[in-house]
This record gives sequence, C-alpha cells and structure tokens, in this order.
Amino acid sequence: MLASAHFGLIHSVIRYSSSRVKKAGSTPKEECMLSRHSKALAILTLSIAVAVGGLVLTRQVIAVAGEADAERLNRSILDYIAQKNPQAPIRAFQRFPEALVAEAQKSNLDHCLVLAQAEVESEFHHDAVGAAGEIGLFQILPSTAAIMEPVVGPFRRPVGVKLVRDAKSVRDLGDLADPVVSTKFAMAYLRDIMTRKSNVRDALTEYNGGPAGRHPHYYRMVMGTYVEILERADLRCRFRETPKPSPALTTFLIRA
Repeated sequence: MLASAHFGLIHSVIRYSSSRVKKAGSTPKEECMLSRHSKALAILTLSIAVAVGGLVLTRQVIAVAGEADAERLNRSILDYIAQKNPQAPIRAFQRFPEALVAEAQKSNLDHCLVLAQAEVESEFHHDAVGAAGEIGLFQILPSTAAIMEPVVGPFRRPVGVKLVRDAKSVRDLGDLADPVVSTKFAMAYLRDIMTRKSNVRDALTEYNGGPAGRHPHYYRMVMGTYVEILERADLRCRFRETPKPSPALTTFLIRA
C-alpha cells in the first residue's frame, strides 16, 4: 500500500514535469535538460517517500512488538500466580498484570517487588480478609482506602465483613476484592508513605505495621520472596541484571 502511494506520487511528479516541458515550447536541448531534471526530482521524491514510509513502518513494527512483549509478560505474571495459588480464579486476575506494571512504574519500583509484596500479603487470594478487617490482594483497610480516595477515586465499600478469615459466606467485600483496585490503592498508599520515607525498607515497614513500624520482619519477608522472583527470567524484573545475592544472604532473608 505504501509502495503504490509512493509510485503514484512519482508518476504525478513526472507527468507534471512533462507537461511543463511541452507547454514551455523549449528547444530539444532544453527539453532534454528538463527531462533529466524531472527524473532527478522523481528520484528525490521517491527517496523522501521511502524514508517517510520506512519511518512509519518502523514505528508500526515497534508498536506491535511492544504489544506482543507486554502480552508475554502478562501471561508470565498470571502463570506465576497460578503456580503459587492453584485455586486462584485467573479470570479475577485478568487485568491485574497491566495494573501491576503501571502502578509499579508510577511508584518507581520494580514490578517484581510489588508482586512479591502481594504474595506476602495475601498469597494471591484476592478475597482474603485479615484479622483487623484488611481486604484483598494487598490487604488494604477500608479506612485506609477511604483516605486515598481523593487520589485514586471512589470505591464501593464492603458490607457485613466479619473480622475473621473463615467468615466467607454471605458477604460483599466491595471493590477492594478486585485485584486491580487493590493494587491502585496499595500503591497510592505506598507512594504517600514514600513522600515521608524514601527508603523502601522504612516505607514497606510502615505500610504493614503503621507509622510505629511494629513488624520489622515484614520487609525481610517481602525481600526474601523478591529474591526468589528475581530467578524468573520470564517475569522481566527490572533489576534482574544485578549480581545474584549470595546463598547465605538468601537464606538469611528467607529465615529471618
């Protein structure tokens, strides 16, 4: 299609130049010179058209390749979730990979680190309910989500949630049971913490244990899981190129 457009343009240039030659009433020598000029102009036009067409085609190829690459990463994230929680309804997580990557980028964090945090928080149970009433993939308290509403947007509140994990009958967990919504609120909350505590360790500790940081072991749990995820090449972790931690460090992070 691009080629036909290019040759149509060249044909128009040649035809226009030829008509100019005929109408000018020039001598044969002048007509010859004008003919050469027309050919040169046609070649120049072709070169420009090919260059522009090639640029457009290159951009299209890059866009298609980028979409395919993103789709592969999305599938890998869903595969990882299915391996860690075989009972996870993948349909509920269908839009989670895109939200995970996008929110991690907004937070300037490796998406694999955020994935590790989700695993530690809920073991990829999107409908998990904590002892204090935390809900969803990232175990967000409805009261915390309400604070972040001006940033993230409104969410549907839970109805009739009991403060025990086994109370899974006749309840409506609201929007926080949606992995995408949970991710958006969790990362907005974490970004808010990081405005005060730029250190990831301190930020994660406050995320889990509040400003007093009551659970310092939480950071080690997340990092231990993160180290395991870094081994997965298909998850395209941002910092996978960094040297692998020593076995002793890995053991410490997991056991601590």
